[in-house]
Amino acid sequence: MTPLSSWRELLPGQRFDFGTLSLSEAEIIEYARKYDPQPFHTDPEAARQAPLFKGLVASGLHTMGACFGRIMGSRLFVEVSLGGSRIDTRWPAALRPDEEIRVEGEVLAAEAHRKRAGMGVATMRYTGTRIADGVVVITMEGTHFLKE
Repeated sequence: MTPLSSWRELLPGQRFDFGTLSLSEAEIIEYARKYDPQPFHTDPEAARQAPLFKGLVASGLHTMGACFGRIMGSRLFVEVSLGGSRIDTRWPAALRPDEEIRVEGEVLAAEAHRKRAGMGVATMRYTGTRIADGVVVITMEGTHFLKE
């Protein structure tokens, strides 16, 4: 992906494809043991008994981090990123081991920062969609601060 050279290159409605990702059972368990130790993330047998998931699922935080890693790893923002101020996240469906999702982004808004010259603010919506059935497993709406 070609890196942006200015926030001004972003236009509302513009879309980006950040590729696909999946998380193995081992990755899910390793992450959860350290950061989200709940049985439906750490123990396949206990997870089968979990009434909501009925099987092992990735932590929502792990899914979010993996998607964000894919987005930042694309290098789209590498030359202009100044950080961000929020990521509002929803997990409408669980991500199970080895399920592949496509990560996409859409520009919702891009405008000059109200107080800081040479800086823009972009609002982006990111979506992770399961390839097998088209079900959305994560949506993230966030604000990026970007160089001119």
